[in-house]
Amino acid sequence: MAFSFRRKHQTDDSIIVDRVTGAFNRRQLDIDLAAGVDSSGMTTATLMIDVDDFDRYSKRGVTPGDLVLERVAWVVMATVRTSDIVYRHFDSSFCVLLPATNDGDATIVAERVRANIESTPLLSESAVTVSVGIAVGDSEQVSNTVERAGAALESVTSTGGNCVVHD
Repeated sequence: MAFSFRRKHQTDDSIIVDRVTGAFNRRQLDIDLAAGVDSSGMTTATLMIDVDDFDRYSKRGVTPGDLVLERVAWVVMATVRTSDIVYRHFDSSFCVLLPATNDGDATIVAERVRANIESTPLLSESAVTVSVGIAVGDSEQVSNTVERAGAALESVTSTGGNCVVHD
């Protein structure tokens, strides 16, 4: 039996949804992680996605940076399954929980997200790329996979990005 990350009851979207991207916000990620996830023992993969060299967009003012984030979120949400859940994690990063997903499938999804963002004209004057960190664990370790995927992502920030890395 797979766990559904979808909300079970109506809530005020302004509290749980990031206003810029339309993804769930960090507060909702923390709530979901604290509540625990699937107790069936199936693995859950975590992707941490960060927009490479985001400062070059945000230095142009609020609107260009927000536009990049909105469009990146749209591509991510269009790429993953409906059972996967996308959160805006912090500034220019996103967290995606992929329930019932093993390491091999997580790598395929991460590479597909990276390639789709790179090939989508998000801004006419420059290409947008992302780096993706991946970690996989059983259901009791999902909050740990978020940290591990984030650490993997941090390991590539000095390499220029546009890549997928494992913890």
